[in-house]
Formats: sequence, C-alpha cells, structure tokens
Amino acid sequence: MLVFLSIILVIIFVLLLFVILSFFFLAIDVFLDLPYVATRREKIATIIKLAQIKPGETVIDLGSGDGRLLLASAQKGARAIGYEINPFLVLLTQVRTRRKSRGEVIIKRQNLWKANLSIANVVFVYGRKKTMQKFEDFVYKNAKKGISIVANTNPFPNKKPQKIENGIYLYKV
Repeated sequence: MLVFLSIILVIIFVLLLFVILSFFFLAIDVFLDLPYVATRREKIATIIKLAQIKPGETVIDLGSGDGRLLLASAQKGARAIGYEINPFLVLLTQVRTRRKSRGEVIIKRQNLWKANLSIANVVFVYGRKKTMQKFEDFVYKNAKKGISIVANTNPFPNKKPQKIENGIYLYKV
C-alpha cells in the first residue's frame, strides 16, 4: 500500500511540474507578442524548397522556436542561426541539435530585433499579421541585397512575393 501511495505521489508531482512549466512557457509567449507556433512538416518542406539553400550558406531564423527550420537548413549543409528569446525553446533546440547534421546549428537566446542580418543568405520569418509590417521594415533595412526571405503564413503587407506556395511567401531583397 505504501509503495502504491508513493507511486501516486510521484505521478501527481510530475503532472504538477508539467502544468507549472507549461504555464511559464505560455506566459512568456503572451508577453512577447510573437507566439510559438510549431511549423508543420509539409510547410517545412515548402520553406526549404523555396529557400533553395546551398551548402555553406547562412540561414537566419527570426524566432526559431523549437529549431525545426534550423535543423532542416543544417541538413542542407547551411550554417543555421536561430534567434529565440524563450529559454524553454532555446533549451529544446539545444537538445534537438545534439544529433549530427551536415551543417552547423547556432541558437542565440537573444531578441530577434537585434539579429545581424548582414551575414544571411536566407532569412525565415513567422509573425502574426499585425507584426509583419515590423518584420518587413526590419528585414529590408538590415539585410544585404540579393538575399531570400521566406515568410510563413502571413505575407509582408507592402512587398510583392516572387513565389507563393502552400501559404509560404518568397521575397528577394
């Protein structure tokens, strides 16, 4: 009976810990105005296809979340740099990137608005409709001419994409 009670208490503790961590995880996103939304696999394939990543290129993911796009970019031989402010997502990306990949994955726990876009060949962007103007201004002001920008779900309000596929928008600076 004592063993059974101990197991129940451990299960309750683990569930409570999960609820507390989930609360903090969600609370961080509420205050940041840029929520974590995991990119679906079929969209990852479209993003990577439109980006046309070549080995040795530098890819920057603004708000890299759990690192899915970073890993996919590294598999193409890119140097993938993610900017993510949520410490739980940074940790998750670090755990996921311990596996071998063809390219290099770097995750920076840093505000994405301070990203150095001048080194990028490709930039990935995801934001709500209301933040896309800010992304558009930031990327076009700070990126070098000729880079590709891939926006997931929501387009830039004042730029015409070169290609649109599966809710993914490709732009060139």
